[in-house]
Amino acid sequence: MPDRGIKTELRAIGAEFVKTMRIWFSYPIMLVFWAVFPLLWVLPYIFQGRALVGSGTSEAFRQLTGSGNYLAFVLIGAMISTFVFSALWGVGNSLREETYWGTMEYIIASPTHPLVILIGKTLAEWTWSTVMVLFQALIIALFFGVQFTLAKILPVLLLVILLMIGFYGFAIAFAGFTLLIKEVHGWVHTLEWIFFLFSPIRYPVQVNPITAAVSTLIPLTWALIAIRGIILLNRTEVNLYQTVLVLTLMDIVLLTAGYFLFIYLERKTRRDGTVGMH
Repeated sequence: MPDRGIKTELRAIGAEFVKTMRIWFSYPIMLVFWAVFPLLWVLPYIFQGRALVGSGTSEAFRQLTGSGNYLAFVLIGAMISTFVFSALWGVGNSLREETYWGTMEYIIASPTHPLVILIGKTLAEWTWSTVMVLFQALIIALFFGVQFTLAKILPVLLLVILLMIGFYGFAIAFAGFTLLIKEVHGWVHTLEWIFFLFSPIRYPVQVNPITAAVSTLIPLTWALIAIRGIILLNRTEVNLYQTVLVLTLMDIVLLTAGYFLFIYLERKTRRDGTVGMH
């Protein structure tokens, strides 16, 4: 019976994965949009920097980051943050979308736990995000001179996987939160700007002691610093073991907290009878 139960859950995860991917690839223009748009918002910052500094490099920036290539710095931030923000929108908002589609009640009434559905959506979100990031990496390599070699890609891939394991735990908890509050856009945008402020997506957080201190609590900070060190500074050993250890510990905390928080919020929503409310 346990084996049969596991097989059933795996089939449900696979079915949810296929369903989600079919929905996304029914609108291929969205793939193009999300592959290109995260790179387009970089341009105003580049133009602003050239207007203020007179060039695309800065000695002060080099002292903070070890590299004067701000363009590559912010493009890497855009590429890695694509995983994070797609998880917030895709996984965090996924069950709320089921409510809009009129299928959430069927999920709640079925013997399959909503958490199993979320796992399928998480795998689909990872696949979708990876495709988008591959497009972005290709654009960066072709037009912006950032080189990606196998020696760089393997440790970067490890760091991205560790980053997203924990962050999907956070996104799953956020999915439960959206079931409770019935609203997602305002909260996701709030979280986006928190990450923009307190993690080094667009700028080195060392410029301010408060952002530097708060940023150490965000997994994205640890991953971005190590990834930029590998890609821009060719330092494959750039505190890699320390970063892997920190991200692993954060993964354990976020996955555990995300699981129990989702279970609690889903049960509360079910008890209150507000699953289908808007």
